[in-house]
Amino acid sequence: MKKLYKYALVIALTLLFTDSLQGQWYWGRSYDFDKIDTVVSIPKPGGNSIYISDNDFYLRIGFLGLDLEIEDDWDRDWRSRRRRSRNIEYYEQHDHGTLKGINLEFGFNNFLNDGDFPSSSDLFQVKPIGSVFWGLNWNHTSYVSGPLYMEWGGGISWYNFKFENAATRLDPSGGELNFFEDNTISSAIKSKLKVTYLNFTAVPMFDFGKGKRVVRMYEEDDVRIAFSRRRGFRIGLGGYVGYRIGQKAKYIFKRDGDRDKDKEKGSFFLTDLRYGARLQIGINSFDMFVNYDLNNLFEDNRGPKLNPVSIGVIF
Repeated sequence: MKKLYKYALVIALTLLFTDSLQGQWYWGRSYDFDKIDTVVSIPKPGGNSIYISDNDFYLRIGFLGLDLEIEDDWDRDWRSRRRRSRNIEYYEQHDHGTLKGINLEFGFNNFLNDGDFPSSSDLFQVKPIGSVFWGLNWNHTSYVSGPLYMEWGGGISWYNFKFENAATRLDPSGGELNFFEDNTISSAIKSKLKVTYLNFTAVPMFDFGKGKRVVRMYEEDDVRIAFSRRRGFRIGLGGYVGYRIGQKAKYIFKRDGDRDKDKEKGSFFLTDLRYGARLQIGINSFDMFVNYDLNNLFEDNRGPKLNPVSIGVIF
């Protein structure tokens, strides 16, 4: 019986993912949604939980606006179980407590050098599209008062600086970091610097929708799946602090007609701490962010004065 529920879970998620790609919502025997009045949400202390015993099974997972809940009493005969099938849509209001979830961030990086973007003559000029930013955060949204909320939490982020000149190399020898062009490589393909940080972020947000969400819930027997989408306009300005936990330079090129690569894991005189200002703007289910590091990427007098800036979306 336990294996059957595992297989059913995989099939259900596959069907939902396929239908969402087609822009359709199918679940259960009825495709009509009944919209009910606003329901005040009660934040649960444990967002993700799993409970298994000889007689009971319970699983609840929340991620990226998806809540999956499965419960069953294994002692009951499945033939005597009354089948349920319903689809409902309702509003959820967050007006107290703290909601928790996982946010995935994706964006693009660049540098500001004395307030300007690097020019084509600078070897540290990056490709705006190829230099990507990734972040994974355990986010908390705490209600304060009225439309004011506090979004805070910790996570991990990755800077990927892909240099415009594929022959750019980083040389940390001699007590400072130098950027130079490697003319010994005739077929340079890629040159990039990757830096990893652990971060803590806090952003006061004015949510004029007051935490309202539209929830679509699908229920079939003991499986309950809900998708939620935020409503209204929100904006906030806060800050973050991060600690560097890793860095790597990667060079890809062709040697004797074969693709080859070199990796270097030196410190490159990168600063250990990063801190900066963060702007968040959202409307309905779309959220974006802008990060600006107030500190230099490299240590003073050990490298160029570069302040990373990132812009992207929050899932």
